[in-house]
Amino acid sequence: MAKYLIDFNSLKDRYNQQVSNELKMNAISTTKGQVTVVNQAPIKVSVKLQENKVEQIMIQVTGLQTPLYDDVFMALEDSLKCSSINFYNAYKKAISTHITQVGQAHGIQAVHQVNNDQLTVTMTRK
Repeated sequence: MAKYLIDFNSLKDRYNQQVSNELKMNAISTTKGQVTVVNQAPIKVSVKLQENKVEQIMIQVTGLQTPLYDDVFMALEDSLKCSSINFYNAYKKAISTHITQVGQAHGIQAVHQVNNDQLTVTMTRK
């Protein structure tokens, strides 16, 4: 049985209250599969759904240091009620060393990977 992060509608409602219009999550027309919900260069956010439950959140960023990433990640942390310095430390270490880093807090795991000039962060329930 999969470990869900949150119901998609709850995530979207909480997240959209905290970000600028350009970073808001789009409405979706499916309840399962991988769906892109934010696509605003240099940020792309996708969710993996099963029956409208979010199993995974993936953030892809072109360029390793953009304030938009901070806005998106902090809104997701708050939406999932999992804010922690562990995530920030993993992010900073990943972009400085280019070695995969894992931040964990409140049952949520965020894997930070850097490849060339792209950061990919995958959030799941541990």
